[in-house]
Amino acid sequence: MRAQVNGTHLYFDIDGSGLRASPTHLADKPTVFALHGGLGFDHAYLRDGIGPLRDDAQVIYVDMRGQGRSGRPELITCTLEQMADDIAALCELLEIKRAFMLGHSAGGFVAMHVALRHPALVQGLILCGSSPTVKPLPDDGEPAPTLASRGNPEALAVMARLGSGDITQQTMDDFARLVGPLHTAPSHPDVFKRVFGTTTTTLDMIRHFMHSIAPSYDLRAELHRIAAPTLAIVGRHDWVCPPRASRAIARGIPGAQLVEFDDAGHFVFSEEREMFLEVVTGFLNKHASRTS
Repeated sequence: MRAQVNGTHLYFDIDGSGLRASPTHLADKPTVFALHGGLGFDHAYLRDGIGPLRDDAQVIYVDMRGQGRSGRPELITCTLEQMADDIAALCELLEIKRAFMLGHSAGGFVAMHVALRHPALVQGLILCGSSPTVKPLPDDGEPAPTLASRGNPEALAVMARLGSGDITQQTMDDFARLVGPLHTAPSHPDVFKRVFGTTTTTLDMIRHFMHSIAPSYDLRAELHRIAAPTLAIVGRHDWVCPPRASRAIARGIPGAQLVEFDDAGHFVFSEEREMFLEVVTGFLNKHASRTS
């Protein structure tokens, strides 16, 4: 489905009923918006691990502006703030008063902006493998995973090409082949290929994110203003948004809960799916009745 919001159209897909049936009545399920990372990807890779949440929530996947099946407005309009406002506008269009925001990686950047800009809308935040900044974080005394410890010279060369601005289809193909499988814990080498097989990339948005959005992204000084219940989830093998980033989120957001998965990397929801679902459904059940 597509909705016209804020001068562009957003593609979204609703997975699961909004009602849970019992022998005596129907009860509302919580609504969970699933926000993809990249930026420059689409939502497809989230479905493998997050899809089973449909049993306990109504999941709404969104391709954010300029990406996936959504419209292609001018790149200058593709900011984290505007993407957050788009989600709020979509909620208004769908008459959704309260919802959980589940953001993975840079999707968590957007989710936190929704919580800051539209606090009355956000019933809870689930931040999976995300970060409050892309700037280097101080050493917190815990081991920090790195690509260098996992990657071969070819993989490191691909990352160097990306860092230098060589964002072409060939580079992204090489990234998927050489670097993609290293996003997971060593014990889950096949997860990346499985979850990313149907995911599309938008080169213009990847360039825009790396050159215009990421360099200035830093919410560390704003985290204390987030009032929504927050669950920060991270895999201990995640070198993209390493555990210290989720720890910084948990320290900064009042009352935030932190869960670290020992045997997962950047795609914890697919690497340790059963444990992920147990943690997330527990969080949803705890906070779904919260009205303010």
